[in-house]
Amino acid sequence: MKRFVLILVLLTFTWSVPAYAEDDSLTGASTIGEVFGYISQYHLKKPDVNELVKNSIKGMLDTLNDPYTVYLSPEELTQFKDELNGDFEGIGVELELKDQLPHVVRVLKNTPAEQAGIQKDDYIIAVDNQQMQGLPLSEAVKKLQGKQGTKVRLTIRRAGQPDISLELTRSTVNLPTVYHELLDNEIGYIAIDSFGMETGKEFADALRELQDMGSRSLIIDLRDNGGGFVDAALEVASYILGKDKTVLYTEDREKQRETYKTEFDSLIDRLPLVVLVNGESASASEILAGALQDYGRATLIGTKTYGKGTVQDIVDLSNGGALKLTTAIYLTPKGRRIDGQGLQPDRLVVTPELQLFAAKQLLHPTKLEIKFNGDGKVVLNGQELKAANKMVNEGGKFLVPLRFTLEALGYEIKYRSESNSIVASGKGRTWQLFFSGRNSILNGVTRVLNKAVVMKNGAAYIAAEDLRNISAEVIVEGKDVIIKMEPNMT
Repeated sequence: MKRFVLILVLLTFTWSVPAYAEDDSLTGASTIGEVFGYISQYHLKKPDVNELVKNSIKGMLDTLNDPYTVYLSPEELTQFKDELNGDFEGIGVELELKDQLPHVVRVLKNTPAEQAGIQKDDYIIAVDNQQMQGLPLSEAVKKLQGKQGTKVRLTIRRAGQPDISLELTRSTVNLPTVYHELLDNEIGYIAIDSFGMETGKEFADALRELQDMGSRSLIIDLRDNGGGFVDAALEVASYILGKDKTVLYTEDREKQRETYKTEFDSLIDRLPLVVLVNGESASASEILAGALQDYGRATLIGTKTYGKGTVQDIVDLSNGGALKLTTAIYLTPKGRRIDGQGLQPDRLVVTPELQLFAAKQLLHPTKLEIKFNGDGKVVLNGQELKAANKMVNEGGKFLVPLRFTLEALGYEIKYRSESNSIVASGKGRTWQLFFSGRNSILNGVTRVLNKAVVMKNGAAYIAAEDLRNISAEVIVEGKDVIIKMEPNMT
């Protein structure tokens, strides 16, 4: 569900009045200015003043060993704000790579792409006569971007029609930071790509529309969301938690704490809620996810978050640029520190293709059916997935990728180095599988496997028939294997 969007990984920041140097630091600042003056006026190489400024600032910031404290030139500051808010210059499409070609996932409204008649599911096979086949998606996107008012020629492939040639004039496009849709079984889905100036409003609009469509549960997708405005995260939290709820604390270098609370009423009833997170969910994403986890309002599914728990103030500079300055750490409502640690999900699901599926299963359990085709395809409940590892036939026994299969069946998978084993837990079971020998331990009882767990191409594999130990139904049909399990099988 997450799409390729033209937004950089962003960092949380708040706006504040800068604090100026005092006492001995004034002497240091004066010395820096004095040295700068002598170099710029008298050095033999006649250095560029702007380069001196940049490198002087960089030298000071490097001593902090803080990747989040940075100098932004006036141009970089404008670009930073635009990217945070989803503003870019291009044609207005969201793309994914499919069949080694840019595939149109969504056409944004009131954009050159919409005006030219580009449609969802179109393929872009050439840009300015350069073929796109096999090109990385990021490179294809660069070809589509360009200054407002410049032209770009596309060759479009659409099912059942001859290829179409179109000329578009690029313009400034605002990519919404929130995407929503109603999934099967009345599950509302909201993906937040970043926390920009309009994210709170976009989220509120999405909530209202999903409720009008009959949503009875909700998934909020924060995967790959690198952060943004703290105020936007607070506003989103308001619409879920309601007014006057503590969302975070900040703690400065003097250990002084400031409390941040919600300001708006909730827009939804206490619907069942799942939040999807991964290792790229950072900063403002962690603020929101941590608060919802602390209040017991949501179940977090996915992998541990990034662990970016510091706050940056944007200090405007006289040249039109800004200093993004780390001034505090933040803590969750229960006082948990996120920086360098991240948030642990309530349910670990490592396989990216299964994270949304796991969320849907938690909210609306359905019977599970995994079909491993002999040609390498994997179909889960009727939907073909791009599994990283395929089923293999070894000595007449069908082996399936252990993590993918057991995570699809609702189990958490962890490796124990001290015993060189894998532990699958869930559905009232703990199943320990060893890499040496065929013995396994299921809820304290030894079970002998038909075939030992093996490693192939960097992944663990298990014999499909051994899944019967956890009450899975295993059916072999020629070169295909079908694995079924009831949703609440324990």
